[in-house]
Amino acid sequence: MQKSFFLITILASTLTLAGTTVTRAQSDPAELVKQSREAINQGNVGSALALYADNATIDWGALCEEAPCVTAGKDKIWKQLVQQVANKQRVLFQKTYVSGNVVTSLAVMSSDAVKKAGIPAGQITEWSITEVQGGKISHARIGILDRSEPQNARFDEWQRSQPPAQ
Repeated sequence: MQKSFFLITILASTLTLAGTTVTRAQSDPAELVKQSREAINQGNVGSALALYADNATIDWGALCEEAPCVTAGKDKIWKQLVQQVANKQRVLFQKTYVSGNVVTSLAVMSSDAVKKAGIPAGQITEWSITEVQGGKISHARIGILDRSEPQNARFDEWQRSQPPAQ
């Protein structure tokens, strides 16, 4: 009997925690953006995609892994997220600013592409601006590089020199 009570308590606690996390993300735009990136960092495309609106539009900027780099709709966003996971893309937020439903973030990004570009530190910095509506990511402009930083300028130059994906 005590074993059953213990298991039920653990299950109820887990469900409450999961529900709280989802509710917090839906009411906190910065938390939603953070959860999206954490899902990709962990290779979980499905969890990341669930945080996007059905008609979301994303301009991938420097994080674009395969053209086209502006995508609309979950099916096309899914393809880009799969590419990010395959490229071992990792994003770590450094600063986050929130104004209403708009989140502006500064992050450090590493990936196989950054390594191929020969960036000495193996990472670049990028800004993103994300709009959240109805508890989902509705529009984002990510991978905005500050080209005055040498590693960013070098990565941008390398990326532009690459042939288009077939």
